Amino acid sequence: MARLSLSDDDGYVRNYFVREATKIGCEVNVDEMGNIFAVLPGANNQLPPIGMGSHLDTQPAGGRYDGILGVLAALEVLRAVKRSGQKTYAPLAAIDWTNEEGARFTPGCSGSAVWAAHTPLSEAHNRSDINSTCTMRQELERIGYLGQVSANHETNPLSGHFELHIEQRPCLQDARKKIGVVTNIQGVRWYRISIHGQRSHAGSTPMHQRADSLVAAAKVMLFLNTTALKASAVATVGVLNLDRPSPNTVPGEAAFTVDLRHPSESVLDKLESGFRGFADELTVQNPMIRVDTAKIWHSPAVKMDPEAVSCVRRAVEKVVGADEAIDLISLAGHDSALTATRVPTSMIFVPSKDGISHAPEEYTSEEQCGVGVQVLLEAVLEFD
Repeated sequence: MARLSLSDDDGYVRNYFVREATKIGCEVNVDEMGNIFAVLPGANNQLPPIGMGSHLDTQPAGGRYDGILGVLAALEVLRAVKRSGQKTYAPLAAIDWTNEEGARFTPGCSGSAVWAAHTPLSEAHNRSDINSTCTMRQELERIGYLGQVSANHETNPLSGHFELHIEQRPCLQDARKKIGVVTNIQGVRWYRISIHGQRSHAGSTPMHQRADSLVAAAKVMLFLNTTALKASAVATVGVLNLDRPSPNTVPGEAAFTVDLRHPSESVLDKLESGFRGFADELTVQNPMIRVDTAKIWHSPAVKMDPEAVSCVRRAVEKVVGADEAIDLISLAGHDSALTATRVPTSMIFVPSKDGISHAPEEYTSEEQCGVGVQVLLEAVLEFD
């Protein structure tokens, strides 16, 4: 599946979401970031809704479950509550957060980040797509989802946020368990590093006189790899670009991305300080080298709310029994990492076959999805 954020296909699935929510009897609100809130009234509509959210956008070659399960599950919970004839005390909301994946507009989690006041609205609106052909605001307008509701947790608040998601790892499959109770989401930091050296002739420039940007980049990458291993963190260089490379030219400009992840913000602080210091040392060793580092994204390491997690645990006991669940840390980023900075938040994981995600082979059985939806329903009722 390839449903990039704010594409025509994203517009179509948003329309489906709105139609289905309207059939249930929801009031549908769209905010300035295109986040969609489908609210089912409760007995006390003065209270902010209890949110159940995820995303409908995918990777360029993505699967059918990542994010999508959470949004469709939220709709199914609303249907079940409506069919029961009973009203929850607080209203309930199914939410589609905009651009979680970040595949077309980088970085991701744009909608939830603006809602949580983690990213300014203007910055997100002006963000260009990967081909620099349009901005998020332009595409929101084009597909008809530039809403009027303020994209802000204070003016459009939630009482809490629950997210059902595939695990994206094989832990549940290996442990033969049905549910993962998420206790933490590890932090994510993205950087763009540009190293400026001196382009020169590969044959006539002695080694000791070179300012090779690629060699300097390689040293930074090796340093990151070594320090991440020591800290039990993960560091990834996903993109490396050379400016007009040639087989017989010493590279003058090298630019690369760094993705750092760890469950502790203090560890991430140390890793960031470490590689920035190492880069400074390179410029001292060779004054012809210059290193520019820009942090382009930060999704904070967060702990799930204790009461919301307790609601999930009680729901697990009702649906499958406590022995069918294990505690897990989410190693991937999620919208819930941003909502957790503002409201009580919890996540529920269901198994991913062989841990595969962000790929067409991504799979979770219908039965496994059904168990997850039932746990989500019971958790929300417990929280209510």
